[in-house]
Amino acid sequence: MSQGKFLSLEEARKSGRLDRFAKAHPSEGDATLFGRLLSEMAKTTEAAEETSLPEPAANSNETQTRRDT
Repeated sequence: MSQGKFLSLEEARKSGRLDRFAKAHPSEGDATLFGRLLSEMAKTTEAAEETSLPEPAANSNETQTRRDT
């Protein structure tokens, strides 16, 4: 393990000093922007619903023929 100023994440995890690692590596992200981005990515859109498989016809037994036959 290093004795200097730098503490790697692995060393911090193994030695139980994650609080020291967190202080040495402050967050530089924008939590609000990240939250909005994640929410937008997780939304179900009407376009995604339209691309789902159609319902089988009433007289269909839902079997499919292989394409190479």
